[in-house]
Amino acid sequence: MAEIAGARAAGGGPARPASPVARRRGPLARGAVRTAVALPAVLVFVFLAAPLVVLAISSLNPAASLAFPPEGVSLRWYAEVLGSPDWGVSFRLSGLLVAMVVATTVVLGTLAAYGLARGTFPGRGLIAGLALAPLMVPEIIIALGLLYYFQGLGLLNTIPGLWLAHSVVALPFAVRTILVSARQLDPALERAAATLGAGRARVFWTVTLPLLRPGILAGAVFAAVTSLGEVAVSVLVSGANTVTVPVRIFSAVQFELDPSVAAVSTLLMLTSVVVMVLVDRFTKLSEAL
Repeated sequence: MAEIAGARAAGGGPARPASPVARRRGPLARGAVRTAVALPAVLVFVFLAAPLVVLAISSLNPAASLAFPPEGVSLRWYAEVLGSPDWGVSFRLSGLLVAMVVATTVVLGTLAAYGLARGTFPGRGLIAGLALAPLMVPEIIIALGLLYYFQGLGLLNTIPGLWLAHSVVALPFAVRTILVSARQLDPALERAAATLGAGRARVFWTVTLPLLRPGILAGAVFAAVTSLGEVAVSVLVSGANTVTVPVRIFSAVQFELDPSVAAVSTLLMLTSVVVMVLVDRFTKLSEAL
């Protein structure tokens, strides 16, 4: 009505209704705009997912060479990997390291993030910078530093050495994600619990930790993924008796490239996807990410 009135005021006559062609042109233009916006995102997604798809398909090649497209479809290399004693040792070691690193980084990351979010002590900014410093330092530099440091302590080629090295690399991710949840805490909830007679420890266990749970779970997932895929630090800190899955993959790619490497990588991808889906299904992890 406003357009008609405006048209009458401007031209002195009734507004002419839009033609059917013009009415059809509006939805077509909007569809073209949506396609132009969505197409780059789809192309980027395809570009990122294509190597993973190629790797998974190549793992089904029955021949002894890694090729795409495969010559056939076979689970031969999955059977060899799951039945190999060497790969079994590496899987168990990587699983043990993931469990140790997640437990360590979650505890330290929660305490550090809560203290940084609520504390007003001197040097708070410096400590926050130190906690996040490994994110800004090239990983190979951290690996070299740990190599020289652990050599003096006798921690090279040991599980404690790998545990400490992986924890150093994964801790900033846990601190960062938990810090986001800690800064969103409502202090009034903790004060209300304290007013009702709860001590500081009980307030932390019954009020603070449940509110920090999304950040803690996100930090645990990031720490697990970081530890499971760590190569640079593991190569320099590990030895013949402490070969993790990424280090064994790295060695296999260097000396003998066969579909077993693709099979191991596909198993790791499937495990990561299943864990992420299950965790998000029961804890709404995507809200923290």
